[in-house]
Amino acid sequence: MNKIFLIIILSYLIGSISGSLLLGKIWNVDIRKHGSKSAGGTNALRTVGIVFALLTLVIDVAKGFIPTYLIGYYTYFNSYEMMLGACAAILGHVYPLYYKFNGGKGAATVLGALFALTPQSIPYILAIWVCSVLLSGYVGISTIFACLTLFIYTVIYLNIKFQIFGLIVFVFIVFTHRKNLSRMWNGTENRFTNVMIFKPK
Repeated sequence: MNKIFLIIILSYLIGSISGSLLLGKIWNVDIRKHGSKSAGGTNALRTVGIVFALLTLVIDVAKGFIPTYLIGYYTYFNSYEMMLGACAAILGHVYPLYYKFNGGKGAATVLGALFALTPQSIPYILAIWVCSVLLSGYVGISTIFACLTLFIYTVIYLNIKFQIFGLIVFVFIVFTHRKNLSRMWNGTENRFTNVMIFKPK
């Protein structure tokens, strides 16, 4: 029990490191005060720019991958303990201890964890995400579809532990994107229309 507790705590603390807020010290900007008020990569792209967003993405992916992989390395890749670490890191990203529990929406950290847990699923997930963005222009709903793809992948190819993990991730990502869904319903959600194949008139 002590080992499990340590895994969760350390993974959560790593997940609580916010890429956008660390970089914001250099850029002299707090993106939580702009755009969607999220500390995630999409808001970073909208409010600061592509370089800032890419660096944010790298940090947020790394903090999902590093604890998940290291836990695997030291537990002979015990998938249960790796999933606990992944969930704790994702939770830390969304509710970071260091930033008054106001973080991003978890997508990049989920992706990083998947690189350690089930890298074979990533081409399917990214393909759905890219297609959805190109067709809809909505990053939020595309992320939800991508996580639904993860869950479907686990049902088809993986065991019950991965299926539970995939379901938890999907439900949590829907929860963190609830405001995006509300704005979509109201017709006020931002869209990346410049990347859409069929641009709205």
